[in-house]
Amino acid sequence: MHKRNNLHLWIRRIIMSAFLLSPLLAQWTFAIQPLPQIDAFKTIMIDGMELPNAVGKPIKRFSLSAIIDGDMEPIPFQIDEYNEGGAVYFEDWGVPIAGSKDILDNEDKLLFIYKDAGPRLQPRHRYDGTIVQEITLSNRNGQPRYVYLMQNSRLISDEQYVRYSSDEAIVETDFYSITYDKENQLNWIDFSIVNYDGEENPFDSLKIRLETGIISSLIKTELNNESLVAIPRGERIGPIRTTTQMELTFWLLKLPILKVSLQLHHSPNSLLYDVRAILPAGRRKMLVDPQVYLSLEGNKLYGTETRTAAGPKKPAITNGSIDDIEHRHIDQGISIENNWIWATTLRNLDFLAFFDFNSESKQEISFHYNDDLTAVDPPERFVGQLPNVGYKIHTLPDSGFFGFAVGIHLSNEFEGEPEIFTERIRRLPDITVASPAQ
Repeated sequence: MHKRNNLHLWIRRIIMSAFLLSPLLAQWTFAIQPLPQIDAFKTIMIDGMELPNAVGKPIKRFSLSAIIDGDMEPIPFQIDEYNEGGAVYFEDWGVPIAGSKDILDNEDKLLFIYKDAGPRLQPRHRYDGTIVQEITLSNRNGQPRYVYLMQNSRLISDEQYVRYSSDEAIVETDFYSITYDKENQLNWIDFSIVNYDGEENPFDSLKIRLETGIISSLIKTELNNESLVAIPRGERIGPIRTTTQMELTFWLLKLPILKVSLQLHHSPNSLLYDVRAILPAGRRKMLVDPQVYLSLEGNKLYGTETRTAAGPKKPAITNGSIDDIEHRHIDQGISIENNWIWATTLRNLDFLAFFDFNSESKQEISFHYNDDLTAVDPPERFVGQLPNVGYKIHTLPDSGFFGFAVGIHLSNEFEGEPEIFTERIRRLPDITVASPAQ
């Protein structure tokens, strides 16, 4: 009898302990797992039209919050206003705003970082202000994360993923920093990567080239970073993304033959060059067989392995000279539809590029690649193309609007096969926007 009573007492204690621990067990069971590195720092952008309860209201009234460590806390965010051409709006640039200034319009975008989303708000959570929208993000496994667009909250995050000084022409994130030439912000003075194993700057510069005949194909010229001058005309400095509006002028014989809009976007671990131009028919006729190049030049990155979307599985290897495999990548590596370029330096630095047209006019593109120990390609800080990797646009339309964007993603290492991670890095979570529960 005594043994049976002890058994009953033991069972009761187990049941009681389970009851007391059940909230903790439930919390552990449904805890949000950390995002993989490839997803964590993705910039989430939501169009204003997807936020019906917020459209038409002053932007300055909004903030963004999420559940962090059991409390409702503000998280970094920004709202960028857009112009009628589909680019970030700058007041003095000349392209009209889409909607009204300082008001959240359908075309404007809410930006935040994926990893800052948290568990769902519960009745026990306290918060300041009014919830305008509940935003749900679901990953490929269906696990939801939540952020809350707030109105009239006194709490706003002061954390910055991107830090920018226009006076010093320096941009800095937790992953990279770039110092630009103040006289021409196409050119880099310094580029450093956190945890990079090399002894010198890994990159020389990002280069834009225009090769063309003038009036006749017999009169060839090349306009490079010395003939292309980028002057900042405006800056949108935000904690998630910094955008610089530049006027890019192509100079030939001291005459400006073409002016282009270049918006340079800096995000926590990526850069985006958004190039847009209106090509006057008269000026365009002067250019015979024009070809445009946009490429990233490495600095003594010997051993770097480069793969392309449609090229051979065997990588091009930087060794100072071009071999058959490199020629095959050059000949068949990319197309308009399938155009990623991935390179791993094997020094704790990978870079991945994508090309997108942002105009109806699309022209043939191909893989631009040079692996030459002695080649001089001014302006440059370091001799040699080791390697020079990027895109070639084979011609320009006869007139009208033409634009393209090149995005460069940086990582200490992209894990797995490029056919998989190149698709995954561009895939955003499923997003649902709902009105707050009453």
